[in-house]
Amino acid sequence: MSPKDIKVGCTYVNRGKGRTIRTVKAIGSAHVPGAWFSEKRRPDEPGVLFVDSNGLEQRLYISSFAKWAGREVE
Repeated sequence: MSPKDIKVGCTYVNRGKGRTIRTVKAIGSAHVPGAWFSEKRRPDEPGVLFVDSNGLEQRLYISSFAKWAGREVE
């Protein structure tokens, strides 16, 4: 998917078998993920706050979320 296709309040499943579900709660600069080992911060890219299928809130950069998302669940 494209980052512009990701919308707040929508639920998405992953590419492939589509077994993982994530619901987007918010998008913006206040929701960027923490840094991972050697990953560099992306100051100009918004983050996505989402709830996974286990009910845990997590964050990803919007481009990473868009690459993960296979389609929207209706």
